[in-house]
Parts: sequence; structure tokens; C-alpha cells
Amino acid sequence: MKTKRRLIFPTLMVLLLAAIAACMMVIGRGHTVYLDNKTLEDYNGQTCKAFDRVVVTVKGEEVARGEILVDYYLALEPSNPTGEIDGIETVEPAYGIPSRWILPENKEMAEIYGYTVIDPLSVMQTHLSEVVRRHAYELLGRAEVMQLVENLKNSAPELVEEAIPNVLSYANLERILRNLLKEGVPIRDLGTILETAIDSMSNTKDLDMVCENIRVALSRTITRRFCEHGQLRVVTLDAEVEKRVIGSLSKNEQGIYLAMGPDLMQGIVNQLAEYLKKFNDLSQTPIVLTSQVIRVYLSRMLSQFYPGVYVLSFNEITNDVQIQSLGNITLDTTPARPERRAARV
Repeated sequence: MKTKRRLIFPTLMVLLLAAIAACMMVIGRGHTVYLDNKTLEDYNGQTCKAFDRVVVTVKGEEVARGEILVDYYLALEPSNPTGEIDGIETVEPAYGIPSRWILPENKEMAEIYGYTVIDPLSVMQTHLSEVVRRHAYELLGRAEVMQLVENLKNSAPELVEEAIPNVLSYANLERILRNLLKEGVPIRDLGTILETAIDSMSNTKDLDMVCENIRVALSRTITRRFCEHGQLRVVTLDAEVEKRVIGSLSKNEQGIYLAMGPDLMQGIVNQLAEYLKKFNDLSQTPIVLTSQVIRVYLSRMLSQFYPGVYVLSFNEITNDVQIQSLGNITLDTTPARPERRAARV
């Protein structure tokens, strides 16, 4: 059985890598994924084969790497395990969760102790999928945007004719789509994106505001993207914090920007760090829920410290979702207790 696993897992991983690499080559030049073999010593002093240096590059620059042990399972450590399992300590590559590579015969016991056990192929697939998702905005160029528009012409030629280039240039559309992708918003509904852009640009030329209006129009898409089982777990901002953030907004010739004082910024960042542990324990995507007025500016600020945190506005969440607050960021440095909020009606 062990010999069979050694044959199956490497083969499947190579096929998976080849498929993702082919997709990245189609999307654009300079995006690659490769691996090297390496022999490691496990916790019993025995040797094991690993795919060392699984590296993903975008535009020639490395964006991610990981390590896979093909004869082992990856056990994600829970916050309070009922027992400890022997294994090679590591970090889950996609989300940075402390983990251990364990032998197949220890899989059942690890699950009893509360560990989440994943096979190596799924570890590889999740890692590469997450890397591609996080860097999707970098893979989208002018040629890809023009191709998307050409595809839309087949179903909505009048919409495309009205929008491009009379209202929206390809350059501005590319910027809008890249902004959406960068914050994890799918762009499959290009028709709604163009329609909303046309309506918004009759009132403003600020592409940030246009993007915010588009996000509201894509509320069902955003809700489906981040909601799990009809529930959305979030961290919220206290009303006084929101007022302070709004008061920090300034405007110049380039547009509106956030000029937040260091004390307020540090307070928000430090409190959010505590709440991220709760998201990690729940294996949930960290989300900050705030008003539409400050969403984009707060998102840009937080992305400098926590690239994996998503900032959503109340306007982007559909009414049939139950919102559970894991905490509230206040002007006080002491994190507030979690509270449950009923679904909005």
C-alpha cells in the first residue's frame, strides 16, 4: 500500500501542477510553477521523499513556495487538542496554520485528538489554488480585458457599444477589474459591472467610487463568496472609531486618501491582530465589516499589515444572511466580547 501511495501521489501532483502551470501560461507570460525532489529525515530518524521548493512565480518573481511529504498526512493543529500526536512540525502553506506531517497509521488518532487531517494532494491543490486566487489581479492584463469584452459582445453587444470606449476606456476597465480581483471579488458578471460603471460614471469620474457602486451591485456574488452556511463571521468597528476614520479622510488633486494618525492606526491594527486568532481557530476567512464610506480606504490601510483580511461594507451583504460579530474594534485597547447579531430584515 505504501509503495502504491508513493506512485499515485507524485503522479497526481505532477498532473495538478502541469494543469495549473498550463493555465498560468495561457493567462500570461512569466507565470510558472515548478518543484524539486529532496530527501528529508522524519521524526523517527527515517528518510522520506518530499517535493521540496514547490515554487510559484508571477511575472518572474517568486510569490509562494511550499513543501509536501508524499508518504504523510498533514494534521492541522486545533486551538485545544485533547492529545498530542507525533509528527514533523511545519506550517500549512496556504493559510499559515501550525501543523504536523504525520504517518498514515496515526491519522485516526489525530482526528480523535481534534486535528484536521488532509492528504498531501489536497494540501498542494489548496495551496496553489489560494496562490492563484490571491494573485489573480496580477495575471489580468490589457489583452485579457479586451478578450473578456469580446466575449461579452456575443450576449450583450449593445451594452459593450454603449460602454466602450464612449464611457469607459479599456485602461479604466482594467483598473476596475484588477481592483475587484485584488479584494477577492469574482468578475464573471461582466455585464453587471459594465452597466453599473456606466450609471456611476455619469455622476463621478472617481474610479474608487465607481468600484464601490459595482461592489454593491455584486452583493449576491460577494455574499456567496464570503458567507458559509448562511452565516458571516466578522469583526466590526465601534461607531466612535468609524467617526475618527471618517475624520481622517483628506482630499487632494489625485482624489480622497486616508491620513490616519499613528495612535488610531496602531490601536486598530493591534486589536485586529487579537481577533485574527479567533478567525484562525474557526478556520474562517478574516472579515472586517464597516460602512461603505470608509471601506476602500480602510481596506488599503489594513492590507499593508494583514494581506489576508477582507473589508466588506454592510451594503454588500444580502439581507438573508446572519451576521455574527466575533468582536468590536474600539478606541479602548481592550478587545470587546463577541456578540451575535440577528439577520437584517
